[in-house]
Amino acid sequence: MNQTNSVFLITLGIATMGFLIKKFDFVSEKDGKSISKFLMHTTFPALMIVSMLRIDFKPTLFLIPLLCISLGCIMTLIAWFLFSNYSNQTRGVLTMACGGLNVGLFAFPIIEGIWGREGLVYVAMFDIGNTIITFGLVYSVGSYFAVREEGKVNYKKVLGKVIQLPPLQAMFIGLTINALEIELPVVAYDFLDVLAKANKPLVLLLMGIYMSFELEKSQVLAVAKVLAIRYACGIVGVILLYVFWPEPSLVRNVLIVCVVLPIGMTILPFADELNYDSRIAGVLVNISLLISFLLMWGLVVGLKLA
Repeated sequence: MNQTNSVFLITLGIATMGFLIKKFDFVSEKDGKSISKFLMHTTFPALMIVSMLRIDFKPTLFLIPLLCISLGCIMTLIAWFLFSNYSNQTRGVLTMACGGLNVGLFAFPIIEGIWGREGLVYVAMFDIGNTIITFGLVYSVGSYFAVREEGKVNYKKVLGKVIQLPPLQAMFIGLTINALEIELPVVAYDFLDVLAKANKPLVLLLMGIYMSFELEKSQVLAVAKVLAIRYACGIVGVILLYVFWPEPSLVRNVLIVCVVLPIGMTILPFADELNYDSRIAGVLVNISLLISFLLMWGLVVGLKLA
């Protein structure tokens, strides 16, 4: 648990640094928008390719991404109807927040600290499902509400936005290289790996730059609804896994932790890309990070998963 605490404290420390450099006017939220665009076109795609190359595929492992996809679809569907009375701008960011999970940046280091590299195999497969949800469903839903005008939607434009998204293209490139067992030159792999490693501190700094708990009164209830949807579905997932998978195993324990992960930080660059209110996205990410850490800690200790 000491390692878990260290990982969380480092994450919190980098995010706090981002908040402080904004607080003392070294950077502004406008600079944050530039950083988010940089991430979307450089470090995110590199992280997708490197992650896909590291996975050792086995037929039985493909059930894990299906669990993540099912969870993301259920939460998004609930949000779609629950927020139907909100404006397109607000509905877009709130619905996006109900889909993706923070797997790569939040779950990977914590799970590796608790269960070692063996646990990373299962969380990596979970992340494949999360990638499909994040860059397929979540971004598509956000694009849908962003281009929606007077009840008319240009579906071709939405599809074009999704297909052109660099991280999604990178995921398919990585999967293709892995499936065809193509050997990348060492220099090419090292180049991508360096970019991928830069993604974590930059995203955490970006989270700090956007860190804010200031909301209009009308937005507080909406934020509470998003968190209620996510953690109600997550707790139901924990109960189902624990009851219907009574035999303790590493894969079950990892999945129990994964279903209560926080909101994916990709919502920050997505919100910028689609001109949504980044403050709402930042508040949701910040609160969910704290809630998920406490839930994960409680589950690991309470259910004796480690």
